[in-house]
Amino acid sequence: MTDSIFSLFSKPLVGFACATSIILSGCAGNTVPDQASDPLESFNRVTHSINKGVDTAVLRPLSKGYGTVIPETVKHVINNEVRYVQLPLTFVNSVLQGNIERAGDTAVRFFVNSTLGGLGTLDPATEIGIPEHEEDFGQTLAVWGVGSGPYVELPLLGPSTIRDMVSLAGDAALNPTTYIGQGTAATIAKAAETPVRIVDTRHRFSDLIDGALYESDDSYTIVRNTYLQRRRNAILNGQIDADTLPDFDNENPF
Repeated sequence: MTDSIFSLFSKPLVGFACATSIILSGCAGNTVPDQASDPLESFNRVTHSINKGVDTAVLRPLSKGYGTVIPETVKHVINNEVRYVQLPLTFVNSVLQGNIERAGDTAVRFFVNSTLGGLGTLDPATEIGIPEHEEDFGQTLAVWGVGSGPYVELPLLGPSTIRDMVSLAGDAALNPTTYIGQGTAATIAKAAETPVRIVDTRHRFSDLIDGALYESDDSYTIVRNTYLQRRRNAILNGQIDADTLPDFDNENPF
């Protein structure tokens, strides 16, 4: 397992980053995230309609059932585990971004919640004040100067940019949990993690998601603008000038 993880930081990772940079025409040294354009809007709107239909028929009812049937204590444990399994990915990407402080916070959170928290079942790290961060390979590419490329809404996966779409492969390759565990139990656990995370997230942010999808005149524009704003904020670790945010009162701020 160690050899597999270390190999990610050598030639394959460098080659992947270079290829991605060429595809996205990124500018080296530009760590401020650019504003994505939307030349694929016609295609994106069709995909958005499909995704909204899936949410209406599947995800929304599932999240409501999840919220009604599952006891609060169990939901709390599930949310703890969902956040816990993302810690190794956040740690690796923090290191790749050169953010030693965030990497240190994440390493301590992982240690505390692995030991005192029963492998993430509980979250004592939050109780004792250890900061929680989220980092992914899309954010890492942005810090490295890779441009976002056009906005794109992916079938089932939702809003993204070309950079973030490409980074999905990087997230899978860089996440140490990808290489942990063998056998039937581990396979089932890994297969269940994504749908459980999706339903849990849909439930926790149900008011915001319902407001965007079902209570707005143009859900596509709201989802796009919100996604791009949140990504800029995440890439800059919350240090964002309010003047750079999109104007949601403008029909077409792009």
